[in-house]
Amino acid sequence: MRLFAQGWSNRKDGPGFRRIFYLKGCNLRCRWCASPESISPEPEILFHSDRSDEEDLSFLCPNGAISGRTLNRTFCRNCPDPVCRELKHPALEWAGFDRTVDDLRNDLLSAASAWTTFGGVTFGGGEPSLQAEELCRLLPLLRERGIHTAIESNASTPGFPALVRTSDLVIADLKAGTAENFRRNTGGNLADVLENLEDAAEHANDFLLRFPVITGRNDAPEELDAAADHALRLHAVRLRAKGIPLAAEVLRLHHFGEPKYRALGRNYELAGMPEPPQSAIRRLEERLARGGIQLQRN
Repeated sequence: MRLFAQGWSNRKDGPGFRRIFYLKGCNLRCRWCASPESISPEPEILFHSDRSDEEDLSFLCPNGAISGRTLNRTFCRNCPDPVCRELKHPALEWAGFDRTVDDLRNDLLSAASAWTTFGGVTFGGGEPSLQAEELCRLLPLLRERGIHTAIESNASTPGFPALVRTSDLVIADLKAGTAENFRRNTGGNLADVLENLEDAAEHANDFLLRFPVITGRNDAPEELDAAADHALRLHAVRLRAKGIPLAAEVLRLHHFGEPKYRALGRNYELAGMPEPPQSAIRRLEERLARGGIQLQRN
């Protein structure tokens, strides 16, 4: 399996203190993505020149890709020997490494035995359902050992339903209310997402629907109302299938990923964009709550 990061999370990506693995590769191109290094399935280097006080960082690349404090990525694309992935230096961050199903299983069994407060594991991304075949081998092995499992997904791929049936908790995004806005801001097909979300509402053991609210992208009243309408239909499915209300969480635009765009030499489209107004958040949350949806707040 290919990852770009791993770490720990405390009650933000599922219950309890948990191990989290971020899988590399995503099929969508969200304009507000906070993890641009997750999008390509291929390994890539992030060059953080601002993390070093050295005036000349050329020594970091024997192949001549770095001149002074500037990285020329045309060198990287055809690099015969990417020694940078082995270097330990604050200016370099390598995103993309492989771990086997057995390796991850052993890692998690060790964590579960070492931490009395261990809450489980979450697989995020990128888009984890692009690696559904490997995850569908791993998740049952963990669940049979009593390890709580969760996935965080954009719910837009054919692999998503299989993960719904092999995870304890499904966390999925609804990124826009209308098909055109969804396509314009993610490049994806909203109909596919809604079909998969309905499947999750019907079959997931636990299911959390998230709404990222992004200034100027999906925070117009008509977009929020359309998103709420979709959620209320999913709520009805959840009540009918499981007898429990849909759980939902509203997230606000943040700019935590902006330094990563610079480190990848890419443009960050939302630079300087303010947070969405509180009135937009309140409008969506009130619609959801009035319909009986159970709101979660971190």
